[in-house]
Parts: sequence; C-alpha cells; structure tokens
Amino acid sequence: MNNFGSCIFKTSLIGGLLAVAALPSFVQSAEQAVSVKHEMLTEAGEHFAPSLRRFIEERERLCADFEGGELVINPGGAQYVADFNGDGVTDPIIDGGVFSCTTSATMFHGFSGGRVIDVFVSMRDSEKPYVRFSFMGLGNITTSLGNKAILLMVKDGVYCDAAGTEFCFAAYSWAG
Repeated sequence: MNNFGSCIFKTSLIGGLLAVAALPSFVQSAEQAVSVKHEMLTEAGEHFAPSLRRFIEERERLCADFEGGELVINPGGAQYVADFNGDGVTDPIIDGGVFSCTTSATMFHGFSGGRVIDVFVSMRDSEKPYVRFSFMGLGNITTSLGNKAILLMVKDGVYCDAAGTEFCFAAYSWAG
C-alpha cells in the first residue's frame, strides 16, 4: 500500500473507531424510549394525549416500515403555549427534532431544509378534536398581537425564493 492509501486507510479506521465509540451516547435503551414516550403522553394531558398517542404510533409505523427501524423519542420538543384559534384550549406544537429513526437520518429531519414542525389546532369536535398542520422549519416561537396567537417560523431560503443559505420567516395564525 502506498503512503496515500495508507493515510486514507488510517483516517477511515480512526473515523470508524470514533463513530463506534460515540454510538452508545446516541442510542437510548428500550426503557429510556418508553419512559420518554410516557412522559410526553402524561404532559399532553387528558384532552391531547389520544391525538398525541396516534401521532407517535404513526411515526413508529413509518420508522418500522423503513428497513425495520425503531423510533427514538428524545426529551423536549412539545410546546403548550398558545391558543391559536381562540377557543380556550391550548394548541400543541410538536417539533419533529424530538423524533429520530434508527434506519434513516432524514425521516423527521430535513437537514438544511429544517425539520417537520406540527401544530395541532383544537376543534370542538369529539370525533376529531385536533387538526394537524405540518410545516418545514428551522425553529419557531409563538407570540401574540392583542389576543391573537401567532406562530413565527424560521425557514430555509428555498421556501421563500431565496438561496438555501439565506433564512426567511413565516407567520401563521388560525384566528378567525
């Protein structure tokens, strides 16, 4: 093997060893995954928990259907801060960054395009208590003007006729 080939082999070997050594820090045990899921459902409360359970189960199926992957749920990612439609019920926001699939790095993360951010707007319908709106974004914050809640989202420039390295912003409201 010449010096160049030897250097590439050593670099690849070192990179591989570092990746394997770091792997346990990225992998949750089955107990941790169940615990985080349980905490998320408990935090959701009685009204939203059934919708959230279906949402998580849908993600588990998507992941399993892709080469037998397992869904990993990390702590955080759920926001309960706004009533977007003014009906007196908090409308949850779930940041897709909380989910990952063991067989796909991009299933819930769009990398430069952002990640899926789902907003669940409450409805006065016992059959369908929430309507889900999905967006691609790099982050979000909720604010208000008067008594109207507004979701502000940072988006990749490709969503706003700009270059992908430029950010743009979008505002969403469900009032009225």
